[in-house]
Amino acid sequence: MSWRKRWSANSRCVSIGPKHYYISTMALPNKTGQTGGTSGSPMDFTTITYYTVSKADDMLALVRYTAYGEDAMPIAVCEDFYKDTAEEFCRIEEDVKTALVAGIDVSVMSHYEANIFPVISDYLTL
Repeated sequence: MSWRKRWSANSRCVSIGPKHYYISTMALPNKTGQTGGTSGSPMDFTTITYYTVSKADDMLALVRYTAYGEDAMPIAVCEDFYKDTAEEFCRIEEDVKTALVAGIDVSVMSHYEANIFPVISDYLTL
């Protein structure tokens, strides 16, 4: 099943056992995106995925950032570990926002529910 729809935004929550997966894809016209088609800005074909996982000591979240080239092939993958502190909470929100606006896909894994993160939650509901 594809969650990517041209000229619209779509968000899904899928539950498999105790884990919840939130997937949101933004797609608008005017730019060639990762899966073809056109859109208007780098963020237009950006995907954010949120995984609720078991708690790990001192972990706020683990985030994978994936950038794609014009040929739709990954050109860079980065993972960042965020500790469960107030400073890291602010950093993850800013890092995710910066990545999505730049057109970089984001996958977040945390034991917290997505609605704990206002910025991330907003992007998941677009």
